[in-house]
Amino acid sequence: MALDGLLLARGSVIRSGGATAIVSGSADVATVITTLQPHGLTSGDTVFFTASTTSNPALTASPQQVVTVLTPTTFSVPVDCHLAGATAGAYGYAILSTPTTPGAAPLINCGRAHGLRVGDTVTIVASGSTPSLDGAQVVTAVDSPTAFRVLTSAAPTTVAGSTTAAHFTKTTYYSDVFDRAKTSGAGGLVITSVSGTAPVTTLMDIQGSVDGTAWYNLPYALVATPTTFVVSQVTIVAGTTTTYLLQSGQAWRFARLKLGSNTNLDVSAIAAHLLPS
Repeated sequence: MALDGLLLARGSVIRSGGATAIVSGSADVATVITTLQPHGLTSGDTVFFTASTTSNPALTASPQQVVTVLTPTTFSVPVDCHLAGATAGAYGYAILSTPTTPGAAPLINCGRAHGLRVGDTVTIVASGSTPSLDGAQVVTAVDSPTAFRVLTSAAPTTVAGSTTAAHFTKTTYYSDVFDRAKTSGAGGLVITSVSGTAPVTTLMDIQGSVDGTAWYNLPYALVATPTTFVVSQVTIVAGTTTTYLLQSGQAWRFARLKLGSNTNLDVSAIAAHLLPS
């Protein structure tokens, strides 16, 4: 059976689960931060600095800072750095507030778009709330691009969380769902990774589903060995672009990527499949 042509081509950018690397910081009244990859921030976002050992003062002295976006790879924060640097720096996801809640699904208000989906797992640090939200938590609802909920226990949040020190990383999280529209044609995924701070590897599962609810690993092959299909977990390393061929005739409609190991990589995925003629 001949392949007629491209039916679907879709892209998905999955933001780093861990810290985002800083290439440099300037010696300015409002230091200018340069990132390795497009940061995806908006002016007014708040970030949490996790490391900055080469600037003076170190940005970690006041970890939560409001950003002003200058270009896709630069932004400034209102910190007067007398010594340029920040090459050892990184920033992550700030938690602006965790208000008291009447139920058992605390609301987490973030300083920037979180990119989370229901079912993702985050690891929260310095939550400051009662009960404590520190540790791994499963996202149970996404209220907005900058707010989500976790179900931590049967107890409501009786003491609000920290507004200065709380932050989180993504521990297990997923890409957009790709839909091949009920066809059985062959497909492919092109995965590009961009380096963040060490460690710069992550674990990835290529998953499929018939109904969008039950998920399982899909058979894939590399271009160099196109007839050798495996379902094993993939280790993604920094600065690579790899094509994974998806086997035709498999019973799945939906596909997604499952990322874990608290990656410090941004991953860009393009999915495509061919319609049998």
